Amino acid sequence: MIHFGWFAPRGYRHFDRQVGQSFARKVLQPDFVEAHSFSPLIHYVKSEKRYKPKDHKTRLKDRAIMFASHRDACVLSYYAWLLNHRLEAAYASHEIDENVIAYRSLGKGNYHFASDVYRYARSNAPVAILAYDVTKFFDTLDHRLLKTRLRRLLGVKNLPESWFKVFRFMTKFRFVRLDDLRAQPTFLQSLQRRTRDPIATIAEVKEAGIPIHENPNAFGIPQGTPISAAFSNLYMLDFDIAMSAYCRSIGALYRRYSDDILVVCTLEHARDVEVKIEDLLAADALEISRGKTEVSEFDPANAALASRKAAQYLGFTFHGEGAAIRPSSLSRQWRKMRKGFRRTRDVAAKAIAQGKASKVYTKKLRKRFTSVAARNFSSYARRSAKLFDNGDMILRQLRRFEKEVERELLRLKDL
Repeated sequence: MIHFGWFAPRGYRHFDRQVGQSFARKVLQPDFVEAHSFSPLIHYVKSEKRYKPKDHKTRLKDRAIMFASHRDACVLSYYAWLLNHRLEAAYASHEIDENVIAYRSLGKGNYHFASDVYRYARSNAPVAILAYDVTKFFDTLDHRLLKTRLRRLLGVKNLPESWFKVFRFMTKFRFVRLDDLRAQPTFLQSLQRRTRDPIATIAEVKEAGIPIHENPNAFGIPQGTPISAAFSNLYMLDFDIAMSAYCRSIGALYRRYSDDILVVCTLEHARDVEVKIEDLLAADALEISRGKTEVSEFDPANAALASRKAAQYLGFTFHGEGAAIRPSSLSRQWRKMRKGFRRTRDVAAKAIAQGKASKVYTKKLRKRFTSVAARNFSSYARRSAKLFDNGDMILRQLRRFEKEVERELLRLKDL
């Protein structure tokens, strides 16, 4: 029986319609993929607010996201599934299964990974916690190295034509900017319609004079396609194997989450670890982002360290008395909460004034910001607090947040 666990219809609109299992079944055949014509990606910039405690300012972080057409996404999903199976086998054979934690179906959340690191740091203190970020990760992946590693993982001298088509699409990618589509009145009207119809055909895009851009470089892959994550993990495989072996040899802990690299080691090994990371990344044509590098000393028995900047990992900060939710992650939830209540208040006030409503409906707000729902910030924070050895700091942060939510709910009753 053929299983299609890798296939999922996508809700966004593109230059084609959604596809079903009948198309997915064709993708299983290499000759079908060999003859497949890929479409340009659609590019947009995703801006996220990031709070910087050091500067006491909120800054915007921009990420270029590109999403594939429905037909292309189906092809890429299947080949990502094939690639991930081989990567999982490689992780097992090299005994690095616990070291690579991003873009894998491990049945765990960030709080699991962060609590594991925190427990290790506590049991081995005093330690240095070293956190590194790779500069422009997806934008700088070298095509030659990626192709070499893909051939090696597949066990072939030359890529099969179907795999080569996928590889070429991801390296010589073409894209149309969403802003350019919005700037064209006809396409703007199409984008604003609630429909599953294509935004436009490629012929119409060309006829309207909208540029189709192409990656001119011998490096860089698009972020946001179904196979982007698998390709990035493949690219870092040699680094993961070498770094894991090195950390085992010095009794250190190594974890990699996408482009975030973390090592927990003895204080005397800290400088050697940094040199090793820089050397291994240089061999992969990558660099660490100096501005994002964080080196922290962790020792619950040393009270003098409490006044220094705490180590942070995957949305949590590590302190001698326990872990806490990172200030930037917490401030993001506060912004969402304030914005949600403000919008509800404005809509409700208008509806009541027009006689269309007699009260404010708060069910959605309660589901988003209180513990009544199974999947929101409150429930995530509670699950996190249970996993850490001491979750009191997290619970105090949560109680303050939930008290403010209850106050906002009471204020809505006065409308």
